[in-house]
Amino acid sequence: MPKPFSRFFLILFILFASIVSSISYSQQASQHTQEFTNEKCSHVLTASGDVLIQRDWYESSRTCFISLHPMDTYNMEYRDYYIDNKGLFLVFNSYGDQGTISETTASRAFVTFPILYDYPDFSIEPDGDVVVKLVSGHLIRMDSKKFSVKKFSPGSFVEKALSKNNKGGLELKPGTGFWLDQGFKMGGMAIENKSGKTTIYGSKEGSCVLKNTELYDYSDENLPLLYDKDQIKTFVQQRCPKLKYN
Repeated sequence: MPKPFSRFFLILFILFASIVSSISYSQQASQHTQEFTNEKCSHVLTASGDVLIQRDWYESSRTCFISLHPMDTYNMEYRDYYIDNKGLFLVFNSYGDQGTISETTASRAFVTFPILYDYPDFSIEPDGDVVVKLVSGHLIRMDSKKFSVKKFSPGSFVEKALSKNNKGGLELKPGTGFWLDQGFKMGGMAIENKSGKTTIYGSKEGSCVLKNTELYDYSDENLPLLYDKDQIKTFVQQRCPKLKYN
């Protein structure tokens, strides 16, 4: 089958490098506001401190995404984030420019539920930090000086240094709802493996491991979930009855 996510990684890898080299850092960094933009999904390309913010729309898959990328990508060693309207929170790691895509890139992917908003949104705080609102209502705050996660709420997180040996380097534990941990993979996304598994966690307690074929549509190269935002809740209640969340 096609490898859409591997191609997607390659495109992101090249695109972000070109964006960082061309954007006007000093002009964009001064644009601060505490309010979320409250726009559906208009194109945005701006920056605050070391955080490059891009928002765009993919018509073919009807996907609205916000990406957060460090302005400083010395030797192509960095971590960045992709957040979309399907609930996907993708951690992308680049380990340098020496080697193949499968040797120098990796991802860890989470999907947060329930989906409460149609689109992700963002704000730039007075101190320059960037806050992104996930469609599940969770907020992630990025330190604009260090390009590091400062806060994830409601919930908690653990962030580790860039390494091929720590499953992407960011662990999220939302304090509400439930989430899918699709796993970690070098050179692509773990759900490309049709025989693989996904772990579902509840914010109160419990976890449940399901086969990827129970969750994702492998007849579509974009590998969407088999269930919409309402159906997924019913499916999880039936397949993972011990899961508890608020």
